[in-house]
Amino acid sequence: MIGENFTLITGASMGIGRAFAMASAARGFNLILVALPDGQLAEVQTEILSKWKVKVLTFTVDLTQEDAVKALFDFCIEKQLSIDGLINNAGIGTGGRFENISLEKQLQIIDLNNKVLIRMCHYFLPLLKLEEKAYILNMSSMEANLPLPYKAVYTGSKNFVFAFSLALREELKSGPVTVSVVCPGPVVTNAEGLQRMKAHGSRAKLVVLMPDEVAEIGLKGLLKGKTIIIPGKINWVLVKLSRLFPTTTKMRLLERLFRVYSTH
Repeated sequence: MIGENFTLITGASMGIGRAFAMASAARGFNLILVALPDGQLAEVQTEILSKWKVKVLTFTVDLTQEDAVKALFDFCIEKQLSIDGLINNAGIGTGGRFENISLEKQLQIIDLNNKVLIRMCHYFLPLLKLEEKAYILNMSSMEANLPLPYKAVYTGSKNFVFAFSLALREELKSGPVTVSVVCPGPVVTNAEGLQRMKAHGSRAKLVVLMPDEVAEIGLKGLLKGKTIIIPGKINWVLVKLSRLFPTTTKMRLLERLFRVYSTH
């Protein structure tokens, strides 16, 4: 491809995606920002352009629509954009008893967290491989290692992202594209996230991070070529410790810790 390089970020209008956009722009990266057509993306673009001398293109779309990722890909091809970074940040989650959450909501989680990510990697990998050095960062979760009761589909979807990312990284290890997976713990990105943190009480404050912290750690790890990025020292320790517990013991403990979600 011809032209300057761009980093493509999904879910860039708020939360961690917005923070990734800011952290990337601060490093001088040109950006393609993707989010729902709700008006917030234009505000992010304006803020970035007022602070940094980078190019910022926006593309508003519901990525879960069947042809959405192809439309985004066609947009990049039409504008002859060179892409050396792909940050698959877009995702959703919910909590509660499995049978109390609508099937529509459960499938929506899988559509965005998994199917969209697969489409993004499949469409854009050929463009990334044209570059001398390129990166893919997939957004998983600390919970990928902790199958949480009352968040069954969400943690399952993030476990898929985790496993897929490691496998894809290994497939691509001899080429120019490095795949990393970031596994943050609790992050306050919206009012619902704040509500969940309050439900857990004081212990949540030990592991919770803000979006800008996650984005900065994630971006540093990505550019260093790290395989698994777990923001926060306590979260890193918790993940390591969880692997030492027998599965039955671990699951009983997790059920007690996350029982607050049972009526969420």
